[in-house]
Amino acid sequence: MAQSVARYEPAGTPEAGTKTDRHFKLVHASAIEARPPRWVVRDILEAEALALVFGDPGTCKSFWAMDIGLSVATGTDFHGHVIADHGPVVYVCGEGQNGIKRRLMAWSALRGVSHDSAPFFVSMSPTALVDPDALDEVLKAIDDIAASAGPPRVVIFDTLARNFGPADENSTSDMSKAISAADAIRARYRSTVLLVHHSGHADKTRARGAMSLKAALDSEYRLDKDETGTIRFEATKMKDAEHPEPMAFRLRPVDLDLIDPDTGEIITGAALELTSYEPRAAKGKQGRGKWQTRANEVLMNIWSTRQDREGEAARISLADWKDALKDEDFPRQRIAEVTRALIEAQAVHEAHGFVSPVF
Repeated sequence: MAQSVARYEPAGTPEAGTKTDRHFKLVHASAIEARPPRWVVRDILEAEALALVFGDPGTCKSFWAMDIGLSVATGTDFHGHVIADHGPVVYVCGEGQNGIKRRLMAWSALRGVSHDSAPFFVSMSPTALVDPDALDEVLKAIDDIAASAGPPRVVIFDTLARNFGPADENSTSDMSKAISAADAIRARYRSTVLLVHHSGHADKTRARGAMSLKAALDSEYRLDKDETGTIRFEATKMKDAEHPEPMAFRLRPVDLDLIDPDTGEIITGAALELTSYEPRAAKGKQGRGKWQTRANEVLMNIWSTRQDREGEAARISLADWKDALKDEDFPRQRIAEVTRALIEAQAVHEAHGFVSPVF
């Protein structure tokens, strides 16, 4: 005999005296309301989401983050994407504070939109997301902004590494603390939190650090710069929405309304300009042996670490690179040969005794 399945009926009102002020509650599936995505930036940034953009050093991550932040603060379309919910933006800057104003001026000049009256607020120092006391300072500062300008639509941390604090981003435990801090900000202001991060040291298709970070994200994007200077923007994760169409940018120099007092020359800045997107051409065989590949990876690791610490001022001497190879137990008789081969093949840029990766 077939068993009958009783239709589920929601329970009635709890008996008198039953405690009902619990934080954890269950509701029947039929009571959940279906809602379309609520966007801050149409098809790119959802409201009240945790998002991340990552890329190698030199891929203009900070330019991209400031661009989308200023677009939200001013209500200006983000390169064809409508700002669905414009309002205050908080930009927690971990590096390069001296160049912030020039970037703001360049964006305004290129886009034809003043940022002076926009609710765009910048920190003058990094924070430490894993430190509860430092998080309290951030919350108090945002509370002050929210009291006059309203709660922020977006809070940007650029970069995650510089705002992480004294902890290990490869540790699941430490990364969970940083994610919890971002969640606390999201919940308090019903804001989107955007993290700017670096690519993995070996795997450039993923963000650096513990995999628990990607698992916690609502959306993730990658920036990649090729040898022509084209910067490609592509979605690598959209939790509850379609992947947006990829985009491409170029960094355009912009003359600023500033004069160098020493030379009398016009000071220039830069901002992103939209260009046509074409998929990156498939790379042929590089022809590198294991020692060239390893030497290049060591250089990339040094570059990424110094970018975290020194920002745009980061430099690596050829001697530092060679010393790092020695520390990695690289065959000493091969060091000069391998580094010279990479430089001559233009796989590494060298000028005046300093070297940098070619992306």
